[in-house]
Amino acid sequence: MKQFKVDGRFELELGGQLQDIDITYHTFGELNKDKSNVIWVCHALTANSNVEDWWKGLYGENKTLDPTNYFIVCANIIGSCYGTTGPLSKNPLTDTYYFHDFPIITIRDMVKAHVALKKHLEIDSIYLGIGGSMGGYQLLEWETMFPNTFKNLVLMVTTAKESVWGIGIHETQRMAIETDNSWKEKTLVSGQ
Repeated sequence: MKQFKVDGRFELELGGQLQDIDITYHTFGELNKDKSNVIWVCHALTANSNVEDWWKGLYGENKTLDPTNYFIVCANIIGSCYGTTGPLSKNPLTDTYYFHDFPIITIRDMVKAHVALKKHLEIDSIYLGIGGSMGGYQLLEWETMFPNTFKNLVLMVTTAKESVWGIGIHETQRMAIETDNSWKEKTLVSGQ
């Protein structure tokens, strides 16, 4: 696991900003000389950047995500609870945890963080972008924002527009979280 800090103001699509964001990411394999062997994995909502751990069916020697042939990158999204700046991070401007003051972020904001990491890693183009569910949303947005970044895209269980059913399920999930009596408490659970 590695970390990259995007120094300064990180402007958000819906207004507001984050300051000095941290991006937690994993890389697997080696970047070849002409940098033509990059696979960028965009994870789903509840996953993390360690594809070796959660995508065993695709990760490993002689599989799609083969670290002996490819340089594989996966970054935690903004708002993640796995190390990238999110609600449990400290706001460097106030030195207090964001908690419920964490701003609303969009898929475009997540992609903007990926682009900053791509630049940091000095990657010009990506051989394969792969992601499922919200990972697919990120790849669609990324290719819309920066056409021809990817030579190939693999989008799984995703769509260019959220369905009414999907919106309903996500609203139900949000409501379930908000019914937890401790949801608005501004404390950290032991071990975090």
